[in-house]
Amino acid sequence: MLYTFVVQKILKIPIVFPDRNGFHFIVLPEERIDLLFLNGYMGISEISEQEYSKKVCAPGMIVFDIGANIGQFALLFASLVSPSGRVFAFEPCTETMRRLKANIELNNFKNIITEQVIVYSLPGKTMKLNIFPPGRSVLNTLGEPAMRVRGRPGVRLEPVQQESVGTVTIDSYCIEHGIASIDYLKIDVEGAELDVLQGCICMLRDKAIRMIQFEISQEMLKGMRRESHEIFTFLNSLGYQCHPISADAELLPHVQDTNSYFANFIAMPIVKV
Repeated sequence: MLYTFVVQKILKIPIVFPDRNGFHFIVLPEERIDLLFLNGYMGISEISEQEYSKKVCAPGMIVFDIGANIGQFALLFASLVSPSGRVFAFEPCTETMRRLKANIELNNFKNIITEQVIVYSLPGKTMKLNIFPPGRSVLNTLGEPAMRVRGRPGVRLEPVQQESVGTVTIDSYCIEHGIASIDYLKIDVEGAELDVLQGCICMLRDKAIRMIQFEISQEMLKGMRRESHEIFTFLNSLGYQCHPISADAELLPHVQDTNSYFANFIAMPIVKV
């Protein structure tokens, strides 16, 4: 990996690099391979989340990937639910969507449907998406966060531009496309998780969403002027319990909130005994 990384930096050209699951991604010169595929952005990886999805996703399932970015999870989901299952990958940023489609084509997946929209609490609106510098597209957000720069104390990374994007809700999208239920819903929207969930309240009430993987990022929540407990309270009120994921991809006892700087959780309907 080090040799590839050095060559990429010297030649300043995109390269193709495999991730831990064997899928290939186009990596830009300004991106760090170790951050993308090993340590994760901000030193945070999502290996346990990937391993958990391998346990529960099966052929024939319907998966929604909200905030698909360049496809790290979408490609994994597509491999797990194929040949008869489908993955709906939502990504609002034009440049990131271009890269997502390129990675899908590179890996020859035919069961991923891409949608360039903002998944939100209300459909038919136009909103401003804050775009971070190249190589930091995972931070793109509706909010106004000031993200820390790893290894540079006191330095904050700011958005560099905005893009106007239309909105859709999960409820309205599923009605329009005849989707009765979602087996696995992944939400990674940099602080707007509650907005996404509010947009699928009908499906949540009907327990038509069987599993929800959602991210808590305290800095991003601040940028949206939200707090983590709002997400847990909303899901609890609709009969869902939220579980942390252990390092070995097991669900831990359910919680009502978190003070973790960054963490992913799995929400499922409460089983009445």
